[in-house]
Order: sequence, then C-alpha cells, then structure tokens
Amino acid sequence: MLLDNIWMLLAGLAFFLYGMRQMEESLKNLAGRSFKKFLRKNTKHPIQGVLAGAGITAILQSSSMVTLLVMSFAGAGIIGLENGFGMIMGANLGTTMTGWIVSLIGFKLNIENYVLPLTAISGIVYSFSKNERLSGISKIFFGFSLMFLGLGYMKNSFSDVASTIDLNYLKNQPYVLYLLFGFFLSAIIQSSSASMMIFLSSLSAGIITLNHAAYMVIGADIGTTITAIIGSIGGNSVKKQVGLSHFFFNLITAIIAVLLVKYYLLLIISVLNIKDELIATVLYHSLFNITGIITFTPFVKPFTRFIKNITPEKEKTFSKYISKVNTQDKQESLEAILKESILFLHQTIRLNTFFFNNENKSRAEGLRKYYDLKKYEGEVSKFYLKLQKEDLLEDESSKLNFLIAVFRNATLSVKDIKDIAHNLDELEKSGNDNKYRLFNLIQNEQLQLYKSITECIDNYQTIRLSDIENINKQIEQSHFNENRIMHNSELSLSNELPTLFNIIREINNSNESILRSLRYLVQAINGKLKTEEPNNE
Repeated sequence: MLLDNIWMLLAGLAFFLYGMRQMEESLKNLAGRSFKKFLRKNTKHPIQGVLAGAGITAILQSSSMVTLLVMSFAGAGIIGLENGFGMIMGANLGTTMTGWIVSLIGFKLNIENYVLPLTAISGIVYSFSKNERLSGISKIFFGFSLMFLGLGYMKNSFSDVASTIDLNYLKNQPYVLYLLFGFFLSAIIQSSSASMMIFLSSLSAGIITLNHAAYMVIGADIGTTITAIIGSIGGNSVKKQVGLSHFFFNLITAIIAVLLVKYYLLLIISVLNIKDELIATVLYHSLFNITGIITFTPFVKPFTRFIKNITPEKEKTFSKYISKVNTQDKQESLEAILKESILFLHQTIRLNTFFFNNENKSRAEGLRKYYDLKKYEGEVSKFYLKLQKEDLLEDESSKLNFLIAVFRNATLSVKDIKDIAHNLDELEKSGNDNKYRLFNLIQNEQLQLYKSITECIDNYQTIRLSDIENINKQIEQSHFNENRIMHNSELSLSNELPTLFNIIREINNSNESILRSLRYLVQAINGKLKTEEPNNE
C-alpha cells in the first residue's frame, strides 16, 4: 500500500511538471502582442495584481494553481516579476474563499471533478485539430488539466493517511508543533485549502482549540509554497524568482501572524464578537493575509529587486571567444570571430547530423538546439555591429563581412533541415519500402557529405580549391541520385510527390548554404582560395 502511494506521488509529480511545461510552451506560441499588453496593463499596479490573483483563486479554489499560472506567464516572458507578485499576494487572499464557503454553507467547489473531461476534450482537440490557434489553446487546457491531475494524484497518494489523522496527541503541546504540523500537512497534500478542511473538521470536533487552529493555518500557508518551489525545478531564472518571492511573502506574512496572533483573536472574539470558532478561524486566515498584502504593497519594487539580486537572471552565453576581447583591439576581435566561425560550423554540422542520424531524435530537442544556435548567431551579430563602428581598414572590413556571412549561411543550412525534420521522420518510419529506401539514400549521402565538410573545417587553414570543388561535386551527385530514385521508382506515381521533391530541394538548399559558408571562410582567411601546389616529391 505504501509503495502504491509512493508511485502515485511520483506519477503526480511527473504530470505536474509536464503539464506546466506544456502550458508554458503554448503560452509562448499563442501570446500575441495584444494579449501581452492586456495582461501587463491589468496587472501593472500591485493592487490590480492583487485583485486579479484573488479573483482567479476564488474561482479556481487553488492558490497553488494561480501561482503556477503566474510562473508560466513569467517564464514565457508575458509578465514581469512585479506584475506577477501582485497576483501571488492576491492568490493568498483568494484561497481563504474555500474556508468561507465551508464555514458558512458547508460546500466546497472542487475543480478536480472537471479535470478528466477537460483532459479528454483538450487532448482530443489538440491531437486532431488542423487549426493552429485552436490546437495551441487546447494544448494550454491540456497542460492545465495535467497539472491539476498531477496535484490530485499527489494529494490522493496521502488521502488515506490524511483522512485518519488523529490530532489528540498534540494536546498540551507547544504551539510551534501545531505550526509545524500545518506546514508539513500542506506541503505533503499540496493544498492549503485541503489542510484548512482538516483543521476546521478537527476544530468542529473539539480535538483542537481556536488557538491551535490559528497556528496550523499559519504553517499551512508556508507549506503551500512547496508547490511553487517544485514548479521552479528546471525552470529559468524568472520562474525561480517567482517561486522565491512566493516563499518569502508567505514566510514574512506568517512571522507577522505569529507575532500578532493574540491581537487578531482578540479583535475577532472581543471586538467583532464572533463566537463561531469556524468563522473565527477563517476570518483570522483572511486578516493576516490582508495584513501581509498591506505590508508588502508599498515595497513591491524594492522587494522584487531584492529577489532579482539573490536570484540573478543568468543568461546563457553560447559564444566562446568574442566575450574575451575588446572591439577596440581590431586584430584580436577578427581572430576571435574567426575562431567562433569554426566552432559555429562544427555545431552546424553536428545539428544537421542530429536530424539525420539520431535513433532517439526528438523534434523538441532539435528545435531547442536550433534556437540555441540562433542565439549564438545573435551574440556574434551584436559583436559584429559593435566592431563595425571601429575604424577598420578596407581588408579588415572585407574579412569581417566574409566571416559574418559564414554564420548567416550556416544558420540557413540548419533552418532548411529543421523545416523538413518531420518529413524525414515520416520517411524513416514509413512502411513503404520505396520511401524507406529514399530515406536511407539521403541519410547515407548526407552523413558522408558532413564527414567531408568536417574534414575541411578541421583543415581550414590549408583548404584548397579542389577540396571545395570535391564537396560541390558531392552535393551535385547527391541531388542527382535522389532525383533519379524518385523518377525510377513507384514514388513518381505517389500523391506525395510534391512533398518528396520539396524534401530533396530543401536538402540541396541546405548543402549549398553550408558550401557558401566554407567559401566565405576561406576568403576571409586568404582573400581567395588556394590552388593546388605541385608535388615536389
């Protein structure tokens, strides 16, 4: 039984993380300029963010989910940390709505009841829809439902334990133990609202007192930050900053609540004359969250600045040489770009090879590598523009332009292969022997070509005209062979003939782009290609 609960917990964690990443990826693709402006505008002021966070949480009945939404928006670059922090403060207030519903009308809206239908509908629409926007929206809801499904699994893995909790052993114990109990319970079941239900049930049964419940509620508010911490695992710096801001906000709010607990209860019982301990507990929960919001709102900017300082955005740098030189040193700068071009060409060939020769290739992994290569090219382009502002001699300027053309054409080469990666996958997995034979021909010829190009790159200082011409002949021969197999097989009668010809054309375009990169590289080094030297042996 324990082992089953452990597997359920781990499965829930997997659903949780995967769903969150699906949502973030979809948000990046779908969030247009107008949507980003709308979201930024309506969370621009901390009070707006608080109201938005409180309202959404009151509807969803989960501050954890709202925090995860904020992390996804922030991670996707749709909103900044300051905008999202207001929503996080509001989420803490909105989560008290569950307690109010239970204590006042004894009813709790549980959105988890709708997760399976939402998962089914969104998953089916995402899988079969040809409309890119509808498919993207469905993917958001699919990721959303997976996150909730994961949270449900994590919570249910401890449901048997939580439903039989006996708090009698905590009687006459220090209040700090009640706080710790609230913390661990909320951290385990991933829900401060669910923890509140246990506290209210225990209070109603007379197992604990109002004072005990007050400390448990404080602990539960700290424990619920574990969700955000889990959500930041593997995320970028912004997501980590959101998770950290949630933790610090709840921690500081909890410290204030502990210091003022007797005054809160005095206000509730003596001044407001509330005798119902269930309502008193929920009101106490709302009051100390409101106090936290009032305390933090004037200091949102310095607080978020503090969070950014302790969790700096570490932007990954892809270049290796240009970051070590000053553009005022023109010769060193040109040498650095030359070295970068060699490194870049090697990465280009490796990525192209990845699309042709990786048994476990993942389109998502290929796209990530491609966009990393684009960022690498962007770093070099910025350096190029900066170096252009220096007083370059004519031959230096010419060399610089040849080198930047190396990067540009190499990137184009990868883009052509990236664009047909899904077609190559279909060819490789096809049950049609002619298609599979075509894929094998393309794969073998490309791998052999990449091997020849790699040898040229490794020996770029001594490359000769004949080496470039040999690669050009390889490219022409490959293109001829691929067209011949198309004409001499049943593929010429296939309805997919236009697609197959497009694959061959894109591959040829890619090869010609990488060939141009080699020519520009040699021209940058020598001004012209070396001719064959006579053999003196």
